[in-house]
Amino acid sequence: MKFDQLDTLRLRIRPFNEEDLERCWRFRREVFALDESSEAAHRWLRWTIDSYRELANLGQPPYADYAVELRGSGEFIGSAGIVPTLVPWGALKGDRSDLLLSPEIGLFWGILPAFRRHGYATEAGGALLDYLFQDLKARQVVATTERDNIASRRAMEKLGMKLFHNPNTEPRWRQIVGLIVNPRAG
Repeated sequence: MKFDQLDTLRLRIRPFNEEDLERCWRFRREVFALDESSEAAHRWLRWTIDSYRELANLGQPPYADYAVELRGSGEFIGSAGIVPTLVPWGALKGDRSDLLLSPEIGLFWGILPAFRRHGYATEAGGALLDYLFQDLKARQVVATTERDNIASRRAMEKLGMKLFHNPNTEPRWRQIVGLIVNPRAG
């Protein structure tokens, strides 16, 4: 299962390459507030690039981060991706005694601060959802975020996701879980 590129009206979602090092380093600083060396960013980039090939060779879903750029200018604006994630469905549905985790296909997006509030996260997420539902035939897809990340919550809602509130505060990134079921799943 190889992921080459997705184009939307305004965006291009493509695999990262070695020339993206400076963009990745900037992205990781500005979006995740990571204070890391260029070498650490390069290790992450190399691992990401290697994962494209290795997961494809294993016939696995293309779990990875991808560069998001403006189609017109090619300007890098962020990253989006397909990630494995664990969801405590029992706890989310009110059964606090059922904290068992279920592996799910998840969406990820992060947009540089200068490009936020233009709908780019929703557009990138929608393109990845279409890919997951149409090409990979995923039954359902999730996205997760913190309670106070209103922008990501709104993007999930715009994508048609039902939001679940996790009664557990940790991990922070799984306080809110959005779920959307493939319309073809019946």
